[in-house]
Amino acid sequence: MAQVLNTPPLLDEPMRFHTSLRIGGPAEVLAFPSNQDELKALLDIARGEDVPFFLIGQGTNLLVKDEGIRGLVINLARFSPEITFSDSTVRAGPGVPVVKLARQAINKGLGGLEFAIGIPGSLGGALYMNAGAYGRCIGDLVEEVTTMDYQGNKTKRSRKELNFAYRKSTFQEEGSIIIEAALGLEAADKEEMLNKVAEIQKTRKNKQPQKPSAGSVFRNPYGQAAGFLIEKAGMKGHTVGGAQVSTLHANFIVNRGGATAGDVLDLIEYVRERVRASRGVELELEIKIVGKDGIE
Repeated sequence: MAQVLNTPPLLDEPMRFHTSLRIGGPAEVLAFPSNQDELKALLDIARGEDVPFFLIGQGTNLLVKDEGIRGLVINLARFSPEITFSDSTVRAGPGVPVVKLARQAINKGLGGLEFAIGIPGSLGGALYMNAGAYGRCIGDLVEEVTTMDYQGNKTKRSRKELNFAYRKSTFQEEGSIIIEAALGLEAADKEEMLNKVAEIQKTRKNKQPQKPSAGSVFRNPYGQAAGFLIEKAGMKGHTVGGAQVSTLHANFIVNRGGATAGDVLDLIEYVRERVRASRGVELELEIKIVGKDGIE
């Protein structure tokens, strides 16, 4: 495997070094493809040797179990890092941080991505989850997305050919990997955008925790806010081991230091039980949980 990559893969690599929660057992093999040829080569090896594989970007919105991940983890954080602008369209690969993309767009005098300035993670992950904030979602900006299926075949699709909904996308329903996306932006006043960004950053700093987290743990039920339901169930600040329901925003679980995936999972289940009992609502996970047996 090493011979097909510019960067040698890591063996038995603790995933706590590669997730925003700073939690996670070892990946048997962790590989960092830098381009489409390397990605296809990894997929060919995994398919040919019947090795299970899992894809990550910046490791946000993800909880890796303490026993780690069996098989191959493909990390796209270093994949095609270039960002290119053409008129009001920006193109980038899946590993580009959303914040970096938004800042470069603002510097070019292009608006539309300001809402994403505080969203952690990569473009690929944001598209996969249709990440959003302040009434906007990344899917709203899509012009086209190029994907690679697990056999290495590439497909380019326009926005009309893709389905985006609240924290959902076409990519969650198919076996494909986002390898490039084109987003449509619009000319905007740079100073106004920077002022808007400053307001967003101030709001996030006051309302969202700075300790390691995976972002929002639960999807908002229709017409309701998960954080409000959790707080009303008396869960704000509740701890299990090193994991805690944030005292700033109840839909975040933070790693206070030394938390295990088991701590987080136990806390998630307790929160769900309390909200179910007190509010009659079944909370649905927004974060992805992955372990030796795959995604849950």
